[in-house]
Amino acid sequence: MKQGFIVKRQKAVDRLPEFDQLRDHAKEVKDHALEHLDFYLEQFEDRVTSQGGQVHWAPTADDARQHVLDICRRRGARTITKGKSMVAEELGLNEFLENHELVPVETDLGEYIIQLRGEPPSHIIAPAVHLNRDQVEADFRKHHLQFPPDRALSEARELVNEARTVLRQRYLDADVGITGANFLIAETGATVIVTNEGNGDLTQCLPRVHVVIASLEKIVPTLEDASTIMRVLARSATGQEQTVYTTFSARPKREGDLDGPDEFHVILLDNGRSAMLGSEFQDMLRCIRCGACMNHCPVYHAVGGHAYGWTYPGPMGAVLTPSLIGVDEAGHLPNASTFCGRCQSVCPMHIPLPKMMRHWREREYERHLQPLPARTGLKLWATLARRPALYQFATRLQAKAMHLVGKRKGRFGWLPLAGGWTRHRDFPAPEGKTFQQLWAERQRAARPRRHRRQGASGRMSVKDSQRTRVLTAVRRSLKRGPLTGERLKALQRRTANPPRGPVPARGQLGREDTVKLFQQMAEEAAATTQRLDTMAEVPQAVLSYLQGRNEAAQARLAPHPDLIELDWQDKAPLLQVDQGPGEDKTGVGVSRGFAGVAETGTLLLHSRDDAARPR
Repeated sequence: MKQGFIVKRQKAVDRLPEFDQLRDHAKEVKDHALEHLDFYLEQFEDRVTSQGGQVHWAPTADDARQHVLDICRRRGARTITKGKSMVAEELGLNEFLENHELVPVETDLGEYIIQLRGEPPSHIIAPAVHLNRDQVEADFRKHHLQFPPDRALSEARELVNEARTVLRQRYLDADVGITGANFLIAETGATVIVTNEGNGDLTQCLPRVHVVIASLEKIVPTLEDASTIMRVLARSATGQEQTVYTTFSARPKREGDLDGPDEFHVILLDNGRSAMLGSEFQDMLRCIRCGACMNHCPVYHAVGGHAYGWTYPGPMGAVLTPSLIGVDEAGHLPNASTFCGRCQSVCPMHIPLPKMMRHWREREYERHLQPLPARTGLKLWATLARRPALYQFATRLQAKAMHLVGKRKGRFGWLPLAGGWTRHRDFPAPEGKTFQQLWAERQRAARPRRHRRQGASGRMSVKDSQRTRVLTAVRRSLKRGPLTGERLKALQRRTANPPRGPVPARGQLGREDTVKLFQQMAEEAAATTQRLDTMAEVPQAVLSYLQGRNEAAQARLAPHPDLIELDWQDKAPLLQVDQGPGEDKTGVGVSRGFAGVAETGTLLLHSRDDAARPR
């Protein structure tokens, strides 16, 4: 974990000087959206329906599951492909669909692996992070009986290729595709997913019906707001400047479109979120599910995601789970924290996770939900904690004694009052000094330097009852009725003229520097770039690329006029060129991007009649 997510995140943050400015702005965006959640939800619904989509309101998990089932039954669906969605995990959607004789197929590689194993995800962005290559190979050999038993599966690439082969047919067979959403954009009625595998695109483009399941707090006012938050999302999650795919979907397929669903549905889930509005837990609704808090959490590292017992693990789960299923069911989770504060320090949305875990601890204690031994132990601890000298003496004595007893093995297989831990894993022996001792030593070492600095500077530097139920619950929590008058006009003006995000600290780049930055970032993301002076050079560049990779000289063009009108036969006579979608597994697909983002090396593509991507 340290060599992966933690280090990569820090490198990505260091490369973006305005990262902290972006965090501040992203927090303001989400706070504003939550304060006016009813307005933006209704605006989103209006935009979706005006473009031919349908919005379904789900006050509870049962309502959301029933909406999915009704859509599938009406279409006579049998097979459903799913993109990775934590909300679907929250709903227990796979089990529900299977109980109604439907076949859900997870298409994210990690989710597919744990579906084969019958396990829940152990991490919100890396569901199978707890497994090794040998375990995955064993599962593939057990379930993929259509392949030769003596096939090679010793390399990660071989495992990925086998999963791709299995899932490719599932995409084509699927009647309904279900995805989640990282953002819902009120301004445009678009839903946004960020993925690294492309499975989300295939899940929502190939089936006849696309269903998006998203919780209420995913709403943001404008496209500008969504782009601001996306700049901190991938960097916080995986250490990437941007995910491999960022896909915007806003409507069913139009006449003349080459891909896309016939029906587009969005299910808006409440399931307890509205009750968090206006409470001390409202800040949790800013969460963008990046996973940074659990990547940096020492407790999560020690116990793993499955130990948290429900959909959301780690520090964010310790706050969100009691909010959704009750402190009587999940009161133990806020207690599984050292309060070291790393989760809050790395959170891109400035969510005060330790503070909210303390609130849940207080509620659990006030309702006498803790067992008697825990309450007695807490009272004993409080007695010591009110007497700092006695507390420090007792903890030093205990740490020293445990160090002496356990130093030979460096661990304990059993400890009194710690059976819940030692039944499943060893308890590491203390190294001899308490945290307070180490902290005091660090402070003493730093004190002379701090004094010198002080001396120099002088100071230290739905249109039905379900829709009504959801909006009523939101407005009740916000303590107001429907928006009217000047406040409504002010919100409408903000949507029409959204504020711009912070100007990048690197300053304004000239055209030449911008192009160079785009090439640099794209190549760092393992893309190949080539700069051409005119479109007329494209045919020869495509042929040279294929020849350089010893691939078949075949190209399939997206039906964009800029590509079709090129003189392919004259410029690259050895290249076989076809137009439109096809099933070819060789050669290359040629698309026409309409823009590039220099900061991330991202290419922007339309999916429509004049610029559809080749299959």
